[in-house]
Amino acid sequence: MISIFRSFLRCFIRACRYIILCEEFLDSLAVEIYELKSKKEDVERDVVKARRGGKQPRSQVMWWLDRAGSLESRFAKISTEFERRLMLPGNLAPNVWSSYRLSSRADEMIAEVRYLKSKGSFDQVADEVFPVRFEEVPSSPTVGMDLVLEQLRRVLEDDAVGIVGIYGMGGVGKTALLSRFHNEFLADATHLDVVIFIDACRGLGVDRIQRMIGDRLGLSRKNRGSQEENAATLFRVLNKMTFVLILDGVCRSLDLRMVGVPIPRRRSKCKIVLATRNEDLCDQMGAKKKIKVEALPWDAAWKLFTETAGEEMIDSHPGIRRQAEILVRKCGGLPLALIAVARALASKRSLEEWKHAVAIMNSDPSQLPGVAEHVLRPLKLSYDLLPDDTLRSCALHFALYREGCRLHQNLLQECWIGEGILGDFEDVEEANNRAGYLLGVLSAASLIDRVDANGYTRMHPVIRATVLWIACECGKKENRWFVREREGLTDAPDAETWAGAKRLALGYNEIAVLPEAPRCPDLVSLKLKNNLGLEKIPDGFFGFMPSLAFLDLHSTSIKELPPGIGNLVGLQFLELCGTKLKSLPKELGALTKLKYLGLNWTVDLASIPDGVIRDLDQLRVLRMIVSYRSWKAGSSGDGVDMGELEALNRLRILDITVGTAAALERLAQSRRLAPATVALLIKGCRGLSSIELPSVLGKNMKRLKWLRASHSKELEDVVIGGGGGGGGLENLVLEHLLKAKIVWRGSHGQNLRGLYIYGCNGMEQLIYQKDDEEAEDGRASGGAAIVPFPNLTEIALRGLPELKRVSEERKMLVFPSLESMEVAECPKLKKLTLVAEKLREIKCPRSWWDQLEWEEEDDATKSAFQLIMKPLQ
Repeated sequence: MISIFRSFLRCFIRACRYIILCEEFLDSLAVEIYELKSKKEDVERDVVKARRGGKQPRSQVMWWLDRAGSLESRFAKISTEFERRLMLPGNLAPNVWSSYRLSSRADEMIAEVRYLKSKGSFDQVADEVFPVRFEEVPSSPTVGMDLVLEQLRRVLEDDAVGIVGIYGMGGVGKTALLSRFHNEFLADATHLDVVIFIDACRGLGVDRIQRMIGDRLGLSRKNRGSQEENAATLFRVLNKMTFVLILDGVCRSLDLRMVGVPIPRRRSKCKIVLATRNEDLCDQMGAKKKIKVEALPWDAAWKLFTETAGEEMIDSHPGIRRQAEILVRKCGGLPLALIAVARALASKRSLEEWKHAVAIMNSDPSQLPGVAEHVLRPLKLSYDLLPDDTLRSCALHFALYREGCRLHQNLLQECWIGEGILGDFEDVEEANNRAGYLLGVLSAASLIDRVDANGYTRMHPVIRATVLWIACECGKKENRWFVREREGLTDAPDAETWAGAKRLALGYNEIAVLPEAPRCPDLVSLKLKNNLGLEKIPDGFFGFMPSLAFLDLHSTSIKELPPGIGNLVGLQFLELCGTKLKSLPKELGALTKLKYLGLNWTVDLASIPDGVIRDLDQLRVLRMIVSYRSWKAGSSGDGVDMGELEALNRLRILDITVGTAAALERLAQSRRLAPATVALLIKGCRGLSSIELPSVLGKNMKRLKWLRASHSKELEDVVIGGGGGGGGLENLVLEHLLKAKIVWRGSHGQNLRGLYIYGCNGMEQLIYQKDDEEAEDGRASGGAAIVPFPNLTEIALRGLPELKRVSEERKMLVFPSLESMEVAECPKLKKLTLVAEKLREIKCPRSWWDQLEWEEEDDATKSAFQLIMKPLQ
């Protein structure tokens, strides 16, 4: 009974103290918290110092700091609540219960603070970090990559290279290469403190990569803070180590400093190796050395395929081996495709099964088991990662051409202008630059390959199959894009194909008859190029194609366009080059959205109705070389008034044929047409005795790249030089000019790259030299050598029966860039007085070569030329 009373008394006394002495409890807690805070600050300083030394704080220390911080926060809340009590008016003074509750909380916290202070003495606040130096990663066998592995090994030993970029198309084997490099070469690299391999193929963010690196370094996840704090910790730890960091499958630029990875300094043994499909990412992430992983050569590709499919089965029948070779070629040396196709056929033992597989690969590779899942879908990532829809449209365009086709930038550029991909542009140079930029992005993204430096590109066959699969909505709509070029088709597609197709590419076949009125509501693009037997388009053919924007009839044998062409009010691109058209229908004027009209090499085109050209006011590109030439420069005469051309306000690129001196003068003086003229054919032009380049063509014709003068009995002098515009001329063709000679005035010709002279019967000397003063008094300049065209790469001389020399007596022509020369039917040309150190071929008849005369001092030149002479048949 007494003990119960005593307990009750103690509770009563404690309650009275809580009620009466609330402020004293708060003051006592404040003192304890102040002491705890001071101790906490001391410990935090020790932790910071340890971290700067690359050490990892102990978990117990981090727990203590966390609890101390929590108590500080709780004290702040209690203090705020107590201060609010003091501010209350008298009638709202705090009651007994609130005082009791506040004092009770303060008393409990005093005990907690004293306990925590008792635990706050640490002999050691941090430990040394002990990273896992090396962890083997899963790998697969590599074939044909020994040279690239050797390159990587040499880079590892090169202290001048800190960041290495490995790039190449998807599926080419970059992961297998790096896995082997990691497991075989870095495992025994004893000078390295840590080797870290991170698969970043899913676009890992900075936080995730920091966690993965921290795990390998032995850093506890419990002790990690914000992204910036983690970056600082990783930097301090890695900065004391010799490390190799491998980032595989990088698909977006990653700021290594935000991650906390130190950039290796010169003379450092540290290395960062990143693998990506996009070459640009290598540069964006500061790679000092880039290594491209190419598709496998034939021997390595065949070995990989046969080892996967089974050599015994492939060798069991000659027919199976032939089909296997076709499949390997279709895979284009891409390991991902080779393995997937080989696995799909590993259990196929009959020739018929293999032939069927080849047929599937030709028509729709996604139907072969495993190809869509293991090849096309992974490769789709390269397409998805393109930065915008414009580039995706450019990539899709490559699928409209046959597999392995080389495509020149000019061809793609014209199509992209017609489809509106390039948008508006001021001149041909801007269009060239924009197209070149887009092709550069696609090439860097490993979606196309640059074939050479002359503007040719190509899409890998498996990438093309992927793009075509994407265009058909990942295989959901078969034949949405119906591409059957060079397949020997004799019949047009059936009605079902026309009805469901969005794009039809039927070029280079033998189609002679088109359906009368196909119904194709979704058809956007139709390519019938080079169906030589196609002579007529049915009257109702264009009646049910409301969406058609792209029509290519290049090199068909059509003689007329049906009136129904006027139904294609959405048409933007119309290619009629090389057709046998004799006239254009008046209905063509209804195509008011047309941006590109190609009429080059329509040699029979003699009639264009008045007003048709003027109505095409959206035209950006008009091509009419070796085409209609009856342009009317004044009010009199027959033909189309050149004013119709001048009415085309949006015209930016013009190729044109003129047949009169008056039309040439009107063209040269036009402020609208002259700047747009890129190619010019001067045919006949009675009364024209000389052409002075560039001044006679006007100061506005600055973008002229190609000039051909032909079939004139009066034209004598082709003068290159003399001021004005047009200094960018790249190709000059002189054809069937009875009196023509080339006069070089020494001030221009810097950009000329091709010189072609055919059938000029009166030409005795190739080039005459005169400078501006000599042009007035007729004197020849001194000196033994002249350099008329420093950038000229090709010369062709054919059918020049009177040509005796290439330059004046005792003059030597120097062509520093000349690579190719052709000479034929020039019987009186006995000497080659020219210097061309880069010349790699001279094409000529053997009989002409044997009768050439050489000076004694020309023995070395003769021997050098003899090695590159290629006889013409």
